[in-house]
Amino acid sequence: MGQIHSMTGFATVRSAWHDTEMTCELRSLNSRYLEVFVKLPPALREFEDAVKEVIRRKLERGKINCSISLNGGEEGIRPTRINERAVLDYTGMLNRIRAIAGIEAPLTLSDLLEFKDIFDGADDSGDRDEVIALLTTLVGDACDTLARTRATEGANLKVDLLERLTAIRALTTEIADLSRGNARTEFDKLHQRLFSLIDEGKVDRSRLELELALISDRVDISEEVVRMNSHIDLFIDSLENGSPIGKKLNFILQEMHREANTMTSKCSLVEMSHRLVTVKEEIERIREQVQNIE
Repeated sequence: MGQIHSMTGFATVRSAWHDTEMTCELRSLNSRYLEVFVKLPPALREFEDAVKEVIRRKLERGKINCSISLNGGEEGIRPTRINERAVLDYTGMLNRIRAIAGIEAPLTLSDLLEFKDIFDGADDSGDRDEVIALLTTLVGDACDTLARTRATEGANLKVDLLERLTAIRALTTEIADLSRGNARTEFDKLHQRLFSLIDEGKVDRSRLELELALISDRVDISEEVVRMNSHIDLFIDSLENGSPIGKKLNFILQEMHREANTMTSKCSLVEMSHRLVTVKEEIERIREQVQNIE
């Protein structure tokens, strides 16, 4: 039996490096695809791609916001140097832009901090390898923690979805039972309209029987009931198989909604209509929940 995972979750993992504490925070939201956004301190910005790669290996779907912070000073994790040439180049460029645009406001430090390459990391390759190893472990542990929280939320979602599917199946059974009188109701309406226009003695009985047969065929929902139950079975089987199933569940819900619409178009009994409205409401609630499933 597989687990289903929610796409929403939060995880925090910390790791010590000499006199510095590194903290990785992951926040996950629902998304059709895997989207990864990383925020790093200047001393670690050159490792952004490596961090993203770890997350992509660990997670399937979701909008992932990863933030890594240092407590104890960036020099403790990896010495950082100022790229003086880059600072001078960007300062000159920004001052020229100010002059061209007629901007009187002075240049600020925050303007320069927008450019990542004004900082250079240490050149020592051994130090760089150690930092990559540390980041890989830290981010990997954060992803594992996030996966566990998303699995817990997924288990809660599964319970809710199964309850709603059980309700839809029960309503479908009630609708099928009520539909047995649907043809007779339609026929009685036709019969009354007909007799209000012509004398009963002039009515062709064989033609009435034929109309009843045609009406019965037109309002029969047995096929839709069978397909609805089949879709419910497939939905439950997919839940048991576990993630990634979000896209598949969305497709099944589309088919369930189509069957409910077809049954609605065929019914004439108020009791059936009321139950079909409830079925559609439950399908829509399930659809909202499924948006959070990986």
